[in-house]
Amino acid sequence: MSGSILKKIVQVGLLALFALLQTNPTLAGPPQRFVVFGDSLSDPGNAFVLLRDVEVPPFDDLIPDAPYARGGLHFSNGATWVEQLAIIDHALPSTGPALLHPVLFSNYAVGGARARPAGPFDLSTQVGLFLRDFGEQAPADALYVVFAGGNDLRDALAALAQDATFATSLGIVGAALASIQSNLLTLHAAGARSFLAVNGPDISLAPAVRLLGPAAQGAAQFLSAQFNAGLEPILHGLESASGLNIVSLDVFRILNEIVAAPGAFGLTNVTQPCIAVNTNAQPFCANPGTFPFCDGIHPTKAGHRIIAESARAALGAVPVATAP
Repeated sequence: MSGSILKKIVQVGLLALFALLQTNPTLAGPPQRFVVFGDSLSDPGNAFVLLRDVEVPPFDDLIPDAPYARGGLHFSNGATWVEQLAIIDHALPSTGPALLHPVLFSNYAVGGARARPAGPFDLSTQVGLFLRDFGEQAPADALYVVFAGGNDLRDALAALAQDATFATSLGIVGAALASIQSNLLTLHAAGARSFLAVNGPDISLAPAVRLLGPAAQGAAQFLSAQFNAGLEPILHGLESASGLNIVSLDVFRILNEIVAAPGAFGLTNVTQPCIAVNTNAQPFCANPGTFPFCDGIHPTKAGHRIIAESARAALGAVPVATAP
């Protein structure tokens, strides 16, 4: 997919956005709940509910197929960024696994999910489950968190092995962006008014991608940048439209800042994962609080904390729409 086609996807989606966004809700205080959509970076245990399986030592790969037994059934050694943010904002228990207790919990993120229609529990499936659970009505006093696309970026990078022209890879990126647009529109039409939208991480900095060498890292950074260049006007359209609150979280920038100056965040080792493969002796590092990466692609609890604190700062005093 060429850059011009990507641009056309964005333009068509923005026309639909401006046609739809015409309401003007009253603004009030903090969100009454978080409603979360995404992948393993936000999964509080939904993958375990589905798989009933966990990763235990010895680990055979830097990219896990299931959540870790240690760390509360997360793809990390502890709570994800959005769960930590919810603690700060007193929005618990809404960030618990919705696949375990729908409505009580409203975090629909599932490890391995894609933004585009690919595989089970993609972004559209998650949004559909949420609307089913809430009677097709999205509460206006909730904060809707959308952090999807990381696995699509990994797929786009892997696609270069079969098509080095980037055409297939950019097609994957375009499909992910189109799905995010569509689902933002769907949520707004159902009543959602306040969003926290997270852009794509710089996957070139993940330990699993570093191991692939400089050429793969360069391609990974390019694809991440292309994704974010397409996402920005989508989010700007939402932010500019009447009656909608949107806060963007630049996790691409955050990750680059961590790697550039780890000491400023209390970290030391920014190139290696905390876990070790093929060993029972010491499968987890002794000091995970100094590592941003738990494994080949996922943050440690400490890495998630930095994202949570950045999200809290980005949200600031931004109000959330009250229910009508």
